[in-house]
Amino acid sequence: LANKARTEKEEKMSQAYAISAGVSLEGQQLFQTIHKTIKDCKWQEKNIVVMEEVVIAPPYQVENCKGKEGSALSHVRKIV
Repeated sequence: LANKARTEKEEKMSQAYAISAGVSLEGQQLFQTIHKTIKDCKWQEKNIVVMEEVVIAPPYQVENCKGKEGSALSHVRKIV
């Protein structure tokens, strides 16, 4: 129960950060979608950073996914 509460709090804080940083609705939705599958994702200004390996910059399209070629980048591109 405590773990679930902590997880929900982290998600709300992430949403609040995205709104205050001026991230588009599409960016917020993409972050939530990725976070459901890959917990290790965070905001870095307006960029989404996944597993410290992949960075997705606005406007959050497949061509905006940058990182070292490999399974992580490929997986994130499939989600996007």
